[in-house]
Amino acid sequence: MYKLAQVAHLAHLAPAASGSASAAPLERWRGPHAALGSAVPGVARYVQNVATASLGLDEVEDSPTAFDGYACIWFASHDSARAAMASSAWATMEADAAALMVGPSRPGSTAAVDEHVIIDGPMGPFKAVWFVRFSDEIRADAARTRDAHAYWIGTHGGAYGVKVPGIDRYVQNHVVGPGDGGAEPGFDGFSECWFQDRAAFDVTQASDEWYQMNADALNIFDRDWIVSGWSALLDERVVVGG
Repeated sequence: MYKLAQVAHLAHLAPAASGSASAAPLERWRGPHAALGSAVPGVARYVQNVATASLGLDEVEDSPTAFDGYACIWFASHDSARAAMASSAWATMEADAAALMVGPSRPGSTAAVDEHVIIDGPMGPFKAVWFVRFSDEIRADAARTRDAHAYWIGTHGGAYGVKVPGIDRYVQNHVVGPGDGGAEPGFDGFSECWFQDRAAFDVTQASDEWYQMNADALNIFDRDWIVSGWSALLDERVVVGG
């Protein structure tokens, strides 16, 4: 599968106190804009995620998120994605996005990502995301960046993440390039976790294993960047693909 992720910054918005988008642009994104996306040929799955609250290291914060949401679109292959992006339906969706969001005009807002499932469980009703960025020293060195991606999978996720209680499903999304042929993404990936409910999420945040995982993050990530509005609770909506 070939997966695209696009960070959404809805235009003409003052972020609400909760950090979430205001109703009118959000309704347009989740309604008419989603319908345009579902009409793109070759879309195997299409999911929109709205940021509802900002996350700190171990708690929900009363501060705005750095983004309003993000969408992920899956295609059967890179070739089918190329064909979709050459279609008139894609052009119509992009034109609507340009009017609705400032995200498409921001360099680095769209990325092609590789999924790595760390905990293979159910997609529960409670979801959170952590966008991540490697330290500047790592990002400046291609070899160290490759090693950091491997460390993220094998150690940060495979040794620490799998031990954290409360998580039903944990998926890492590693950036492999700009999804639209434009600027290099301003992030190196994002981790998505699903939980049975808020209580399970709170168990995760309060656990020793979570603190150990946060400490390990310092080995590769710019942790201050991650908690500067780039981590959030989400309202997930599956548009195509069930």
